[in-house]
Amino acid sequence: MSHGRRFAVLFSLAAAAQLASFPLRAETEEKTVDGRPVVHLDKLTLPADVADARRLEQHLRVTLKKAARHANWGAGRDNRIEYRFEVTELRVVRDGDILRVHCAATGRLPGGERAKSELSFGGDPNARDKLVRDLLDMVARGVVTRLAELERKRRGLR
Repeated sequence: MSHGRRFAVLFSLAAAAQLASFPLRAETEEKTVDGRPVVHLDKLTLPADVADARRLEQHLRVTLKKAARHANWGAGRDNRIEYRFEVTELRVVRDGDILRVHCAATGRLPGGERAKSELSFGGDPNARDKLVRDLLDMVARGVVTRLAELERKRRGLR
């Protein structure tokens, strides 16, 4: 047997021995869930004075659906989770050569748990719609992620 082949065989045996020493299951018993729950947006509210409210609401529904699908709710396919989302404040102010956008939102689970998010940033005044949509996306993802964390905690998961 050549030196290279001998080394490869010994390396393979050492790797197999190392892998055999790892436990196949975690020592602590963890709860596992199969599949994803059905996550339903029960109510979506925007402030009354928002321009283009219908278009922003449609955009926000798509964003919330995607965020809810990607979040870890700690529940399996046999579960249904409902939540509400409210944009409490959405301001767009021109400050010289900068457009400042501010958004605050709250999400609620049926048990009374709440998640809030508030962000502000500025950008090019010519890209107003993109700035508003991007800010709404960030706030929505933050609220949904926090709601999912609260739901996992309620279910006794991490």
